[in-house]
Amino acid sequence: MACGVRISLMVLFLSLPQWCWGGRCPHNCTCYLDDRGRRQIMCARGGMTDPIPIQSMDQQVEVLVITAPYNYSNDLTIGPIFQQFNRLEELHIVRSNIPAIGRHSFWGVPTLQKLNLTHNNISHVLDYNFRGLANLLELHLDDNRIESMPSETFRYLQELRVLSLARNRITKLVPRLFLMLGKLYQLDLSGNRLMELNPDVFKDVQRLRVLRCRGCGLSNINTLIYRLLTDLMYLDLGDNDFKYVASDEFRDLRNLQVLMMDGNQLPVVLERTFGNNGASGGQIDLQTLSLARNRLAKVTATAFENLTTLQELDLSYNKLNRLETTTFLPLAESLRRLKLSGNLISLSEVKYVLQVILKLRDLSLADMGITDVPLGLFVYHEHLRTLNLSGNNFVRFPAQILSPIPKLQEIDLSRNRFRGLDERLILRLEALKTVHLQGNPWVCDVCHLSYMLNYMNKSTFGVAMRELACFSPYSLKGRLLGSLSRSSLSWCTSSDGGLGYMESGGGIVSTNFLAEHSRFGLLAAGAVVLLLLLTAAALLVGIAYSRHHAAHYYTREEQRGPEHEAIFENPAAILGENGDIKYKIVPLDITKPSPRKKKVSISTIDGITKDPEIHSLTNGT
Repeated sequence: MACGVRISLMVLFLSLPQWCWGGRCPHNCTCYLDDRGRRQIMCARGGMTDPIPIQSMDQQVEVLVITAPYNYSNDLTIGPIFQQFNRLEELHIVRSNIPAIGRHSFWGVPTLQKLNLTHNNISHVLDYNFRGLANLLELHLDDNRIESMPSETFRYLQELRVLSLARNRITKLVPRLFLMLGKLYQLDLSGNRLMELNPDVFKDVQRLRVLRCRGCGLSNINTLIYRLLTDLMYLDLGDNDFKYVASDEFRDLRNLQVLMMDGNQLPVVLERTFGNNGASGGQIDLQTLSLARNRLAKVTATAFENLTTLQELDLSYNKLNRLETTTFLPLAESLRRLKLSGNLISLSEVKYVLQVILKLRDLSLADMGITDVPLGLFVYHEHLRTLNLSGNNFVRFPAQILSPIPKLQEIDLSRNRFRGLDERLILRLEALKTVHLQGNPWVCDVCHLSYMLNYMNKSTFGVAMRELACFSPYSLKGRLLGSLSRSSLSWCTSSDGGLGYMESGGGIVSTNFLAEHSRFGLLAAGAVVLLLLLTAAALLVGIAYSRHHAAHYYTREEQRGPEHEAIFENPAAILGENGDIKYKIVPLDITKPSPRKKKVSISTIDGITKDPEIHSLTNGT
């Protein structure tokens, strides 16, 4: 009962207006209690100029945040103005164009534990900048313009645990730079073009647990540094220029748990480079290894030998085209996350590897040019929680592929070639917590969106579908699916015929959406085509008959007698004894009208010239 009263009072207290916690709050700032119950002032609108409105702030403030939007920064300077805040624990002045820290800016603020001056214009850092910060635990100077720092710069910060100098313009670390930082356990030097690391620099920080030097232009590291930093648990050397790593490179880092070597130029992983190698050293408890974005063409069979504690392995975006099953045998019991994205490894080889590592919870197979997934690929992976298949060439994705992984919670199918989703796949995806489908060429017509529209408002997944955008037809391109109705969709605007498949029983059968929903239309179209063919045939027959009738009329075949037909049956009948053509001259009586019947006689030219009667006729006598 008393606990319930206290919770109710706390909720009531948090809901009170900002002035009810008894302090002053500057104009354009927000004052409230943070999640730890501390008094916090937040000035984040941007455009603030000197002076900082210290006099308008409650002196009991414990967290002070002055920041600005990315495109509307502040323009401030700092000096010894914070002494009145006797309970101040955190000070954040970000994106405020601060040019320098000042000689005694934080003198008299012994309670300060975290100082954040990131995204400013600080170019030099000196030891007196930090006098009075005897209890400071974290110092963040990222994204400034610091070019150099002398020895003993941080000697007044003897309690410091975290120091971040990332993305400045530092090109060299001088010896004894970190003097008096014996308690430092996290150091970030990323984004500075150091080119090399001097072991002498690290003699004063041998208790480091986390070292980040990502994008430092390193091509190698003096292994003496590893001998000094034997307590390292997290080492980030990503985005450098390493072309070679010796098999005993990390043997002194026996406590290493996370090693990031992504974004380098490694062509191969040699035998026993990682893992516990007995008396010769090695990683006893390495849990995360990233070799992504290198030039790996081969991972040797014993590259991970004795690496029995590894839980996450990232080999994505290399030049691998095959994997050895024996390479993964040491990881069979421990590996939980495997990333193979961006390699041209066939799924048949991936399948053999997956049959070895059976306790995976996170698998990434993105950007591998996959068009379909064998039904048995995930048959032994009931523990899988996250599956990334983005950036492939899926047009169809049968839901039964996911049947062997009932515990799946998240799937990424973005950047594929889906035009629509069938009903069974939608029902399977509805059971997941997170589904990524953006970047697919959704065809917004009835053939492809029918099932998706049916489930658009029925579940959390349906709400997510509403945020997808049409790719075609052109009239709907860019429209969100949630803004469409069935009446606004045309029938079928693409030539793929709709979804084209579904599942039935244990297999996949053809169920072309167009065939299912326009069968009568197809029958009608077939009938029309048949009618056109019959009409064309009738026209052809009519034309042929009319031509035959015309030929019969002009030749008067019905008036031929037996004597005429005999000529065709026996052509020799018209020849005489000497082989000449026989003919008969009929006298012409010009006093009588010509009969209607016309007779044709045939004679040779010689015969005509010799016949005097015909000759006289030709002369007109």
